[in-house]
Amino acid sequence: MLRMNREIFSSSVQGGKRFHIDHGFWDSPLPCGMVELYQLGELCCEHGFQIEAHEQKVYEIIYVISGSGSSTIAGETVFLKEGSLLVNSVGHVHSMAAGETDLFRYAYLGFLFRSSAEEPELQALQRCYKYQPYYLIPDQNNIIYPFLQSIGELYSSDLLNLQMVKNYCEQLVILTARNLLRQNGETSEKLLGRMSSTHGVYDVIRYVEENVCTLRQVVEVASALGYGYSYLSHFFKERTGISLQKYISYKKAEYAARLLKCSGLSVTEISVRLCYESPQAFSKAFKRVMGISPSLYVGKGSQ
Repeated sequence: MLRMNREIFSSSVQGGKRFHIDHGFWDSPLPCGMVELYQLGELCCEHGFQIEAHEQKVYEIIYVISGSGSSTIAGETVFLKEGSLLVNSVGHVHSMAAGETDLFRYAYLGFLFRSSAEEPELQALQRCYKYQPYYLIPDQNNIIYPFLQSIGELYSSDLLNLQMVKNYCEQLVILTARNLLRQNGETSEKLLGRMSSTHGVYDVIRYVEENVCTLRQVVEVASALGYGYSYLSHFFKERTGISLQKYISYKKAEYAARLLKCSGLSVTEISVRLCYESPQAFSKAFKRVMGISPSLYVGKGSQ
């Protein structure tokens, strides 16, 4: 049974609050797909109202519904207005204050990512949130709708209302990440490590062929193309039937064979050009692929 700490203020002003709806799941976080929900609520307060500085224990998404205010995160103050979307990261000191002229109303959601999940999509989603103490970005995905719907479902007696809360909260986390991507000029395909079967394989093959001389390991390809090492290795093997490391070795041997036949370069010179640690390392790699040593390959070709 989930335990929910609920605080509701309404009607009269209490400590500068017009109303405050707060749902806490601190004792037993609510699982919402890729994340766990710790807090969900909405606050409307008078000018001058403040929330004291506190350390962020969870990621927090704040959406300003109306009015204006400010937030101080890690010693830096940012100003908020209607439509502002503020994302706070974990481990930083954070405070809030209403503006001086009008009511300040905002919705908020506190969550953590599932610690046991290892999906590439989840790991990439976390990267959207964790690098800076905060992000102040424009909302381009109308997240006010799932925000208010999620809060409303907590009060609902309708069938599966908590399931709806879970769905809306996961949606909020994903939509906010999309806003972050647009703000940073990233593409979801690059960050999330997604590739189509055709274009993804072609990009990898083209990169290997264009950099065959200097390329040594799969991690270099993954870094250059913006994908995780494990994901790229699995993707390439699944689509081609050969590991990416073997493909790199094959292309280097293929290129070396052309040089041995046509360039007049020695085995040592070719090993240097292809960035092998030594002529011996090059010879072993060449023989694994071609079934014959470089020197014998040259002799065979001259017969």
